[in-house]
Amino acid sequence: MKKRVRDTGNRGKKTPHQFHWVGSALLVFSVLLFLAFAVMYNFTQDDAYITFRYVDNYVTGHGLVFNVGERVEGYTNFLWLVLLIPVKLVGLDLVMVSRVLGVLCGIGTLCVLYLLAGRVLGTSSPWRGVACVLLGAAYSFAYWAVAGLETAAFALAVMTSLYMYLRRSYVAAPMLVVATLLRPEGALVLAFLVGYEIVASRRLSEFAIITLVVSALGLIPYAVFKLVYFGGLLPNPFYAKAGFTVAKVGDGIEYVGTYFWHYLGAGAFLLPALYAIFKKKQRETILLGAFAAIYIVYIILIGGDVLKVHRFFVPIMPVLAVLAVAGWRAMPNPRLVGTIGLAGLLVWQMIVPRDHVNTYHFYENELTSKMRKMADNLRMIDSGDFSLAVSTIGVIGYYLPGHIVIDVLGLTDTTIARYPEEPIEGLETTWRERHFNTPYLLSRNPDYILFSTGMKPSAPAERALFLYSAFLRSYRTVGFSFGGVLHDVYKRYYAIAEDVSRDIDVGFVQNYNKGMNYRTSGEFARGIQCHQKADKYLGEMRYQYTSYCIAELYRLMGDHRTCYMMLKDIMQEDSLIYQVYKDLYYYEYSMTKNMAEVEHCRKRLLDLVPWYVPRLDSLVGNL
Repeated sequence: MKKRVRDTGNRGKKTPHQFHWVGSALLVFSVLLFLAFAVMYNFTQDDAYITFRYVDNYVTGHGLVFNVGERVEGYTNFLWLVLLIPVKLVGLDLVMVSRVLGVLCGIGTLCVLYLLAGRVLGTSSPWRGVACVLLGAAYSFAYWAVAGLETAAFALAVMTSLYMYLRRSYVAAPMLVVATLLRPEGALVLAFLVGYEIVASRRLSEFAIITLVVSALGLIPYAVFKLVYFGGLLPNPFYAKAGFTVAKVGDGIEYVGTYFWHYLGAGAFLLPALYAIFKKKQRETILLGAFAAIYIVYIILIGGDVLKVHRFFVPIMPVLAVLAVAGWRAMPNPRLVGTIGLAGLLVWQMIVPRDHVNTYHFYENELTSKMRKMADNLRMIDSGDFSLAVSTIGVIGYYLPGHIVIDVLGLTDTTIARYPEEPIEGLETTWRERHFNTPYLLSRNPDYILFSTGMKPSAPAERALFLYSAFLRSYRTVGFSFGGVLHDVYKRYYAIAEDVSRDIDVGFVQNYNKGMNYRTSGEFARGIQCHQKADKYLGEMRYQYTSYCIAELYRLMGDHRTCYMMLKDIMQEDSLIYQVYKDLYYYEYSMTKNMAEVEHCRKRLLDLVPWYVPRLDSLVGNL
């Protein structure tokens, strides 16, 4: 008689090997999720066009320059730029190829994350696939992968370096070189891994020595090139953004806090990772935790990023995903508690940051579309070799090849970046780019000056111009109609003397700007008060745009008679303000029926903005 074997309770249970396919399936799902978000965002960030202009100038024989004849290292992504040069040489579209490369690097990062998570969570563990899903479902990761920048490529290089280090592979060294050539922060990753190796092994190990030697062999030639070609080791944007202040640290803390709220529930979803690091004392989680902490401190110290969609976190988002999974997996009853915790994290990051990312995506598309059209319109109205000063130089610089484009923030201008004006007391602004040099800018006599918000000065560099009578006297606006809105750019009508000085009280531009803000918010009476107050800071000088803003506010309040009379007065004082003739054309046609004045206004518009007259004719003709 056969002996009956007792069931030990293992029947129906899955072995770790049998779970292997689950992790792989989750990796595939994460890639599909990432691709869906990449298609959804599908845009190119304005800053990417700075690199494209460098590539264009190099391919056309002008060298690595933003403006022909000006050797300024205005980029921080050397290797990404170099990779795009052959793309341009074979005639492919830089914009499209940069997006495709970014998406491919994003997929590569997910794959390397899968391998890295296997080192931490186990090669047969389905949890490694969960880490990939967390990254693939992160809007900001897909957003920057498809933006045309080097961000995803840098994240891939960083993740590969960490993975190779954990494998004790010497491939980590060349990958660290690649990371440093892609972004200056790669040097931080290099320094961290070498330092960690020395501390962990308590000696200058063979691994550390080889990494340092290979890195030196890869980076010293690059450093020599920078010294010879650009005259320095640090890129120009470093000087444009340099300056350690309490305010900058505050900006960095706010930037980090926003990310932690959006993707980690104010850090609550990452708390279990501390348990995994300090209680389990696993080598891999200690390394990743230390790296994430150092990188976050770095983000705080540099003040975060002016681009608000968590770009600086992209290189460590995979690391944070692994740490989050490792933490919840280390909890008691991980199948239940871990599953609930990670499901909650996934739902949180799919809901909370969505509006934030979508809002900035909309604004960025609006900006790039506007700047593309402004470039097209400037080329249409001016066939000469004009120069332009602007605070957002990417798209408009790329679509104005051959023209001098002066970055008023100094990213591609050494004088503004390295020799900025002293901060002006009372010049309030929400912008974080605070370097400018107005006397230098005006001494270059740019033919056009384009503000990010049209006629209204917003950035510190834009507001500072209004403190110089040389600017107020020499520039008037011209406008282009597209998207149902008039878009203004300042055009120089009179040459500026070489020696200019600040001679307008800061109270003028602050009140002038507030008046424009009140117009936008519908508080027209308060706007009039601000413009009237701004006028008092000018002394004997008159700036008729202030009067025009007041007239516009009266029009919006329905007081057309006052608006009309003010416009007539402004016309007598300044014959170069096209908006005055535009509005008077309408009033004379519809209100006074004075055809002689209608014709006079039309002739002046033909002198100032002839391209706009057909549009105005059609509007008046429909009355």
